[in-house]
Amino acid sequence: MIIEIPLSDILIDRMQYEDLKEVMEIEKEAFPDPWHVSFFKRLLHPRKKHMHLYVARLQDKIIGYVVFYLNFGEGHILNIAVAIEHRRRGVAKLLLTFALEYIETNAADVVFLEVSVNNSAALHLYKQFGFEVYGQRKRYYSDGSDAYVLRKHLQR
Repeated sequence: MIIEIPLSDILIDRMQYEDLKEVMEIEKEAFPDPWHVSFFKRLLHPRKKHMHLYVARLQDKIIGYVVFYLNFGEGHILNIAVAIEHRRRGVAKLLLTFALEYIETNAADVVFLEVSVNNSAALHLYKQFGFEVYGQRKRYYSDGSDAYVLRKHLQR
């Protein structure tokens, strides 16, 4: 039985070092070649002011996260992941909406991201948000598969 959880019960909050255990569990189940915890630690360093890492919390449990950066009028979404038991319930849409609003509010005109050409669910999500294929990166992933570069112009 699937219990529907109102999205209003989910809190988007800055990722902290103490969140990394739960984040890594999601990272490892979401990606065949997960980022190493040391990469997250480097991104969380206070001097990395252009990096933005946020988690989605439900009753103090992390159920997803988003990682993006802002630089010279551009945003770049690096990673969005949701725990398996919370997928297809709007959590990724919530995280993407948050990231896009943050990027747009902070003076970016365009946002980019890469997505596997084989990830039809993610491609469908991003197209719902107005992303368009901008290019392709051959052999982008460690397994040799390609990625689409997607772009969305923002309306500041």
